Amino acid sequence: MIHNWKEGYGEWALVTGASSGIGKEFCYQLANRGMNIMLVARRKTLIEEIASDIELKNGVKTITIDLDITEDSSIDKIYDKLKNIEVGFLVNNAGIGSFGDFHQTELIKYQNMIKLNCMVPVILTFKFLEKMLNRKKGAIIFLSSKSAYQPTPFFSVYGATKVFNLFLGEALWSEYKKNGIDIMSLSPGLVNTGFQKNAGVTPNQKGLMWANPKEVVGTALNSIGIKSSVVHGKLDKFLAFLTRLSPRKLSIKVAGMVAKSQS
Repeated sequence: MIHNWKEGYGEWALVTGASSGIGKEFCYQLANRGMNIMLVARRKTLIEEIASDIELKNGVKTITIDLDITEDSSIDKIYDKLKNIEVGFLVNNAGIGSFGDFHQTELIKYQNMIKLNCMVPVILTFKFLEKMLNRKKGAIIFLSSKSAYQPTPFFSVYGATKVFNLFLGEALWSEYKKNGIDIMSLSPGLVNTGFQKNAGVTPNQKGLMWANPKEVVGTALNSIGIKSSVVHGKLDKFLAFLTRLSPRKLSIKVAGMVAKSQS
């Protein structure tokens, strides 16, 4: 368990998708642990407001980078801007989802989803991992989802991208734990953020099924360095476990019914 996060991981944390929801909360909680924060997102005004608030409340430094990281040149721009900065903590948070019948969703949406949810974390991790290895310290979080634990009808491509992040994080944890790098996959269930609205889902059912970003991020940061992956919430942990014991056809059918009820 790391107590001094700057010494244990490095001076700076890089958070993608930092303008809202889980990404925004990662910025605040990592700043609370004394780390300087690099906020990456498309919405310039929002990340600048968040950065100013973080500096005021926590007395740390911030850097804002407003761009669309799915554009081919974007990651090179990020790396070039930060190549002389000690990036000790990488949060691969940026992602998109889409709810609906597979054939009724535009193909370009799936292509962009796969690029943002899968390729961007791979490239960012590849870019920044080498320097972490040279320093023999660092941390990387991949955003998976409870959807990674079973096929989810109407979220088919999104769920598949989250399986990718779950397996990638767990595999890299095994590869690099001996080198002092803490790597973990975080799998939230339903979190009450703008992400669900953008994906076409609204929180019709309030209560235990819906978490808030503060709880999810707290779970992640309390688990990094201890676990290779974590599912947030007792109920979601139970459901993820239960899907592995249930007959495959039944769990898929139930998942589809639940997904429909949330739309």
